Amino acid sequence: IKMVVQALSKKGRKKWYTITASANFNEKPLGETLSYEPEKLIGRVVSVNLSNLTGNLKAQNIQVSFKVKEIKDNYAVTELIGYEMSQSYVKRVVRTGRDRVDLSFAGMTKDKVKVIVKPFLLTKFNTHRSVKSALKEKCKAFFDKYLSETEYHTFISQLISNKINQDMREVLSKVYPLGNVEVRAMKRVLD
Repeated sequence: IKMVVQALSKKGRKKWYTITASANFNEKPLGETLSYEPEKLIGRVVSVNLSNLTGNLKAQNIQVSFKVKEIKDNYAVTELIGYEMSQSYVKRVVRTGRDRVDLSFAGMTKDKVKVIVKPFLLTKFNTHRSVKSALKEKCKAFFDKYLSETEYHTFISQLISNKINQDMREVLSKVYPLGNVEVRAMKRVLD
């Protein structure tokens, strides 16, 4: 028992740290955590429902992930590393008589941040394979151009505000009428 008391007295007392969202969300508090050493918090990942951060009920099907990158005073500052739509929502919007097109692209933003983007397209009617191939090619070209011209923080802002989905729909609807055009998932590739 004496050794345990000595070990605890060396560590000191645990302190509370407030985990804050990235600047895209005005550094809103995500929660609090206890830790002896603030350095142990760096690298910790926290997931939150997007509607809790934005107040937009339409975003309740989306989960965002933040990774703690630094400690300032008693605040754990994070950056957004993931965005994912719930599987139950995707299953709910897919209907018979329509074709679902899932894609996955690796790309790099203008400020050299590697990301994996997974768009989800839903046609209004059943289509031929050639139409789906054309949609995939056009979607890949859209993201190659978009990512090369956009910095990561701008990309995140436009992803959260659904501007990317609107721009993607505008480009892809010229190929074939689409019902849903959304980014199903986005992940930042960490080195």
